[in-house]
Amino acid sequence: MSSKSLQQKGAKRKHEIIGTVIKVNGRTVGQVYDGEFVKDLTSEKQLVKYPVPAIASDIQALKDAQRAGAEYCTFTYTVTGIIYRVAISKIWELGERFNCGWGDQIKLPLPNWTQTRDPNLSASVTPEYSEPSATDEAVKPLNIRSKAPTGIRFKPGKQTPRQMSLFKRGW
Repeated sequence: MSSKSLQQKGAKRKHEIIGTVIKVNGRTVGQVYDGEFVKDLTSEKQLVKYPVPAIASDIQALKDAQRAGAEYCTFTYTVTGIIYRVAISKIWELGERFNCGWGDQIKLPLPNWTQTRDPNLSASVTPEYSEPSATDEAVKPLNIRSKAPTGIRFKPGKQTPRQMSLFKRGW
């Protein structure tokens, strides 16, 4: 996909529509461009974690992408800048179908995807580190004294322990 088709805008990227739009239930999920089904994964919720890390896709979206001429899936995880790519035929062959209430989906474990970095996103995600400015002699330990009561308090007239209130309610 050409770099002119992507514009970075915060955590989400705005795509110029240059291919066939793929929609599921009236919502745009990606587009087919140059033989690839292109989609952004913008949060951890779009990655399957259990029992093995995987990427899931809607079955209807994959069928529509194939009808539009896609042979590969290219999903960009915008949080880390990692681009995942695999042939759609491999998803059908090795994927596992499931339904968690959002429609029929198919997931393919991450080891089956090729992974590369998006140069446009990796610079914005990588934290900048600098050398510490203070020396070891200038760093002093913190001495904090707590005014929280310690020990067990008993209810007046009873000898059974009562849990102390953190904000002094009821005492």
